[in-house]
Amino acid sequence: MAMALQMTESMARLLDWFEDQPCSCATVGHIADEIDYSRETIRGNLKQLAAAENAELRHAATATYRLVDDPREERNE
Repeated sequence: MAMALQMTESMARLLDWFEDQPCSCATVGHIADEIDYSRETIRGNLKQLAAAENAELRHAATATYRLVDDPREERNE
């Protein structure tokens, strides 16, 4: 069962960032550098997205995640 997400400012910014990317995969460090939030904040948001089945951890050693779908779109359906 998917977990409910906390839609914080940092989560919204993370999802906005993914919208503007040509690929849906990125590392925690890359995202943190791009959107000016700490790695811990980004990691926490990505873990929430993964628990809600909206993202998946593609490579643990590099903390590469892939956004599967934007949970904001599910709310608008």
